[in-house]
Parts: sequence; C-alpha cells; structure tokens
Amino acid sequence: MTYISEIIEGQRTLTGVPLPVFENKFDVIVCGVGTAGSLAALFCAENGLSVLGVEKFSCVGGTHTACGVSGHYFGCPGGRYEKLEQEIVAFTKRYTCTPAESRKFLIEQALCEQGAEILYESSVCGVYLEDNSVIGLRVLTSRGIMEYGARIVLDCTADAYVAAMAGCKTECGRKIDGQTQPYTLGALAFNGARYYYTNTDFGRMNQFDQWALSEAILFSRSYKMEEGHKGLTLICQAPLMGIREGRRIIPEETVRLEDVFADKQTQTPMFYSYSDLDKHGWDIAFDGETLGDWAIGANLGAYNVTVAVPYKAILPKDYDGILVPCRALGVDRDISSCVRMNLDMKKVAEVAAEWASLAIKQGKKLREVPYAQLREQLTKSGCLKESDNRGYRIDGHKNWDGAPLVKQDVCWITDPAKLEEVLKTETPGQAIWSAKRIGADALPILRECLTSSDENLQRHSAFALAMLGSSEANAILRDMVVQRDGRMLKDCRKNNNLRGCMAVYWLGRLCDREITEELIRLICDPNEVEKPVYNQTDIQTTRYKILAYNDIYFQFMSQAVMALIRIGNAHADLRPQIEQAFTCAFSSDDYYQRITTKPKLSSEGNMVQTIKVVALSAAKRWHDKE
Repeated sequence: MTYISEIIEGQRTLTGVPLPVFENKFDVIVCGVGTAGSLAALFCAENGLSVLGVEKFSCVGGTHTACGVSGHYFGCPGGRYEKLEQEIVAFTKRYTCTPAESRKFLIEQALCEQGAEILYESSVCGVYLEDNSVIGLRVLTSRGIMEYGARIVLDCTADAYVAAMAGCKTECGRKIDGQTQPYTLGALAFNGARYYYTNTDFGRMNQFDQWALSEAILFSRSYKMEEGHKGLTLICQAPLMGIREGRRIIPEETVRLEDVFADKQTQTPMFYSYSDLDKHGWDIAFDGETLGDWAIGANLGAYNVTVAVPYKAILPKDYDGILVPCRALGVDRDISSCVRMNLDMKKVAEVAAEWASLAIKQGKKLREVPYAQLREQLTKSGCLKESDNRGYRIDGHKNWDGAPLVKQDVCWITDPAKLEEVLKTETPGQAIWSAKRIGADALPILRECLTSSDENLQRHSAFALAMLGSSEANAILRDMVVQRDGRMLKDCRKNNNLRGCMAVYWLGRLCDREITEELIRLICDPNEVEKPVYNQTDIQTTRYKILAYNDIYFQFMSQAVMALIRIGNAHADLRPQIEQAFTCAFSSDDYYQRITTKPKLSSEGNMVQTIKVVALSAAKRWHDKE
C-alpha cells in the first residue's frame, strides 16, 4: 500500500494514493544540506550515486557556514572530510577572510562537479511511503510543488523534520519542562589583527512555534552584550541562528548516558564521539538525574567522555529507506549535548553515505547491509578508529583559574582504601564517582571518613555516600545547607559547583524530609540574597562573570526548588507545605529581580523564569492528583 504523509497545521496526515510515477528519480535525496547534509550529499555523489539536495536556506553548510560556527569543539579527527578541510584552509589563506565563506564555495563547487543537484529555498512538504519504507518526497520549490522518487532519503534537517513527517517516532527536550538547549547567534568580528566569528548565547525557545521563533530572532539581533566583546569590532551578524537542539529519533539502537557510565557501550560503533556534557544552560538542576549525579553530585560536568555511537542510531525504528545522519540521531537527552559536535556531524555524514551506497549497489534494504562491510569502509577512511576510544579525560586549554590545563586520562579508583586521599582534596569528584563504581565495598571506608576532623574529608565522604544511595551522612549534608557552604570545588576547567549547592542536590535526591523547612526559607526569604555566600568577590564563581546576574544565588535557588519537588514527590504529606512555599516565592517577580535584571528573553532571564515555571508546574501536578 502506498501513502503520502504530510504535516498540515501541525498535525500529521496519512492518505492512501496510487503508486506515483515520479518524473525525477534519484538514488539519494538529502534533506537539509547543512553541516552533515552537505558532506553526506558530496560523499554519496563521489560514490557514484545520483543525488538531490533540498535546502531551505540559500547556501550549503548550515551552522558551519551561515551561522559562523567554523571551529571544532573537541571530537575525534579522521574520515573523508579531512581532504576537504585541507582545501578549505588553503583557500581561506588565499581568497577569503573566514573558513565559513570558503566552505560555502568549495562544498557547492564539489557538489556540482560530482553531478549533484541542489534545490535552495525549498522545503519537503510530503513523504511517499510503501508500508514503512520511504520511496519519495513532495517538495515545495521556487518552481512550484515537485515530486521526486528516491531509493534512500537522508534526513539531515537537524530536527528530524522529514522523519517525523514520515511517522517515525521522535522525542524532544528535557523531561521536566520539554525545553531544549539555549540558542546562540554568531557574528563576524575583527580584533585588529584578524577576522573571526564570535557568538552570544540567548534563552531557550520553541523553534517549532513561528511566533516564539520570530520573537527570538528579533530579540537576539537587537540585544547588546554588556560584556565579552571588548576590543572587538562587530562586522555583521550571521544570517542563520544557532539552534543547538531539536527532535531526536527513536532509533533501532539508542545511546544512553547511563549505559556509557556503566561501561555498556555498543558492539557496532560507526565512530567515537568525544566531548564534555555541557548543556550551555546553567539551570542544570532541572536536567536528568543521571547527568545530575555526574555534573552536580560529583562536580564532573566538564570532564570529557568518549561515546561509541552505534550505526543503527541513525536508522529510525521500524522504518527503512530513510536515515537520520544529523544531531537528531538516537541519543537520550542527557548525552545529546556530547554527540552533536561538528566533527561528529562530519563523521555521521560519511557513515550515511557509505551505508546508502552499500545498500543501493547491492540492491538491499538498509537493515540488510552487514555491519562488517560498513565497518570496513569506515575503518579504511579513518572515520572509525579504536584509538579514538579515549575513555574519560581531563581536556581543554585553560583551567578554571586561567592557568594552562594539564591534560590527562582519568583512571577511576578501584581500591576503596585509596578513596580517602583524594576525598581530602578540593578535587574530590574522581573519588566520589569512583565510590559509585566500586559500590557497596566503598561503604566501610566512607563511614570511617565521616568521623574525621578534616572538613574536606568529612563533607566529601558525605557526597560519596549519597552517591551510593545512603542517607547515613544526611546530617552533614544538612549542615552544609544551613551554613550555605560556599567552598567551590575545583575538579573542572569550568562550571564547578559550590559544596552547599551539591548538598542541596543530594538531599533532594535522597528525598530528605528534614531539610524541607530550611529549603523553604532559602527560596522564600527575600533577605536570603544578602548572605555572604551570594556576595563573594574573592573567588572564581561557579559560572562566567556576567553583569547584573548572581549565579551563586541562582544555583542555590534552582537546586532548592528541584530538591523540594523531589521531596514532595516522595512525601505526599509535605506537598501542601511545599505548594504554599512555591506560591509565596513565585507569586511575583521579586525573586527574578534578586537574581538578575537582564531581559526575560536573555539566557539568564530565561533560566530565572524556568525556576518559577518548574515549581508551579510541580505544584499543579500534585494538586491535580488529589
């Protein structure tokens, strides 16, 4: 049975139709000719396939060109893209001032030379299906509505738009409020010596809502940063916004952060991703608990992790004839910020091109192509290398204090007796996480450490016990909260946490009812912000130095709200008291003004509003259950 699947006024419709006779047929149609799509189209064409690219914008390259994100943030080099990158470097030195402009020209030129066709300013508006296999597309072009047949469709739209239109299952945003990562806006700048792109992060918005997207575009292009751009001359803003996150497909094999942490990685990798787990938004209190235990509970948010990404992560579950080789591939939300970098997208483009080529040339369905054949091709090009399986690393250029960072592999502690030495330091995160990996065998030494007169050892052991699910040290955690412990741990090159915030997090995770009244005081008392911890000037605070924004107060406030929600979820009798506290704290925007005076559409303003939204939504859920 043949169907046309469309999205009309936000709703998917499926209509039975006669088998279409396509006037134009291609081996591969690439939807979205951005960072991944432009290379996927090129590699398919180089492999001898007929290729059509469908692109909404007016150039190739996406965020890697029109958004000005021209560099690489971590990742593992290697693969077919490297030859092109060398040409881009040479071309930039001779003809242009930025790699972004060179990339636009050279990729389009290469596509044309290989015989690929590109439809700019065009959008897919329908997907033809035979059962659950994609066989063609309806496309809105400058010449009107056209219909094209395809043996395989590559959805590189970054939002899995074509896959969702076809009916593939998708998910989007974090669990608690559905929000995605903050967006950014790039700008070409000149510092007196060279031209380069810089960027400014803004708040979250619903990119699927035309009004919200329009509001964000207008705000970001009119907003003037008060810091961060000193000494720069801004030449122009990038024409394309940098939206970091959209839909993710439900694939045949999903990458989950909890599996990575449990050393349960795929046996069929297509490449290795390598980065930290930076969500860009600082309201990490509202992200998943797996990520929270790592980034807040152990203060390891800027440690780098290696992820083996399975090749079936780009194959939508129960579908054929379509691959999704872009940031919309099948990963859980906790790890999505890691497996999305530019190098990952260049590698996944190669994977899709090789997979599609093998299927077409052998007359097989995608799922019938043996992994061994795909692996052979990826290994030959350097896209897949076992040497890229780096494990966990401390990596980067500068440490939290601006000093050069000492790059090193992370070796987890396996002997419980060796935990004490590290827990005494201001970098206890490795020992806290090692205790989780050791498990119950770590309990005796951690209990012994609680009796120590060494404050670091005692308090950091309390974190490790909490990591193991033990409430034995809750009294120590409560003391840290009451004291508003402002000691910043120093495990990471950025985004380090204060011990008091970590204590709030763990008491929430352990659903400790005895801390409830103290947390309520923290969020409701308008004089809370006057306490010394929130006005420290002699330490490097937890996040970047942002004017008119108190990040320490924000962190305590957001962690306290999330802890109260977890406590209320576990103890129904405390819900009325917590609901009343939320009403008291957030009935007006006074709390907002205590944290920041920045606009509500700014990154900081958006995060501050999120506290209120999450708190009142939780109260409503409890109320609705009664």
